[in-house]
Amino acid sequence: MTWFQSRRSAITAGRGIVATSQPLAAQIGLRVLQDGGHAVDAAVATSAALGVVEPHNTGIGGDLFALVWDAGTRRVTALNGSGRAGRDAGIEDLKRRGLATVPAAGEGAGASVTVPGTVDGWTALLERHGRMGLSELLAPAIELAREGFVVPELISDQWRDAELKLRRLPSGAELLLGGRAPRFGEVMRLENLA
Repeated sequence: MTWFQSRRSAITAGRGIVATSQPLAAQIGLRVLQDGGHAVDAAVATSAALGVVEPHNTGIGGDLFALVWDAGTRRVTALNGSGRAGRDAGIEDLKRRGLATVPAAGEGAGASVTVPGTVDGWTALLERHGRMGLSELLAPAIELAREGFVVPELISDQWRDAELKLRRLPSGAELLLGGRAPRFGEVMRLENLA
């Protein structure tokens, strides 16, 4: 056996664990597990919290993909919560508009937009595997958005990298603090998201 050399021991837990890029989101997921929630419940609450503390990376306007192990049936189920194309979207429409490809930016980029699948994905996961309701699981993220959170250093840097793009978006200003990305140590509130 080859061992990975690290200065840290592997993290282990006997009754559940939540790992994220942001401790506040992990705490919310862990609290759900401690309150009797299923792993799927914790994942939904954690995902919602990440959409608050890292809105430049994830959120309710995105997609969701999940693999869920069901210990009872000993099966893995998959959920593809990617956004669906608009009802009128199609190859013929693109051709009529003179587009040979689906542009990612600029004129015609609207053709690449999908209906976000995250919230529908959360609902589907909870209906099949959850123990708790969506409103109960979203409450901690809503509180976090309303009350605010201290922006960590790395997330501040990443947010700053997305600042120009956010300024160009119609609703991007909602994710900025006084027209700019929040800086390390500042408190960020996202009232509209709450």
